[in-house]
Amino acid sequence: RLNGVDFKKGCYVGQEIIARMKHKTTLKKGYVTVDIDGTAPVGTPITANGKPAGTLFTQAGGQAIAYLRFDRAKGELVAGDALITAPAV
Repeated sequence: RLNGVDFKKGCYVGQEIIARMKHKTTLKKGYVTVDIDGTAPVGTPITANGKPAGTLFTQAGGQAIAYLRFDRAKGELVAGDALITAPAV
């Protein structure tokens, strides 16, 4: 990142376009390798504090691939009866 735009500055020409570019280019979801304690079928919903956080995919040897919302990939994640630990994203 070049930090060419100060997002804390007041009004300026093109502000709406720049703000849209900043927020539309940030990934909100993605595939992540996670640690899993227990087993759950493929397609099991993952929850974080009771809120939907993603979906569990393949798993083997205590690791799995999950499709997660990055803003909810912190703290205790649960997929069925299995506990999920996601890396810092």
